[in-house]
Amino acid sequence: MPDYLLDTNHVIHLLNGLENLRQRIQVAEDTQRFSISMTVLGELYYAVYASQRREENLQALQAFLADIAIWPYNEAAAEEFGHILAEQKVKGRPIPPMDAQIAAVARLHSLTILTADHHFQFIDRLTIENWLI
Repeated sequence: MPDYLLDTNHVIHLLNGLENLRQRIQVAEDTQRFSISMTVLGELYYAVYASQRREENLQALQAFLADIAIWPYNEAAAEEFGHILAEQKVKGRPIPPMDAQIAAVARLHSLTILTADHHFQFIDRLTIENWLI
């Protein structure tokens, strides 16, 4: 059974109360672990501070963070990031740098990314799933 790295779009849907996603994760938590990367955390803080409901969204994010593991973005992840960007350049399929950071953490730790972003599918040795469809 894979362990999962939540992309920002999945976390935002969780924070907004998408019940079928919340239920699916609750069922899976018996056998699988869910986490986010430091890059996703930065994107989530950006979403909070750019929102009209800052205080409410900050409280929701803090509650979410109390129960989730966060993978660091460290030297090994930075090296993997460089590999991914170089691979995508050769393929002619560049991806946003922040998503390359997320992919680097996932690939480094053999995590499946839960994402709705299609460009992750072009990265070698990366497993993705979309639980929003």
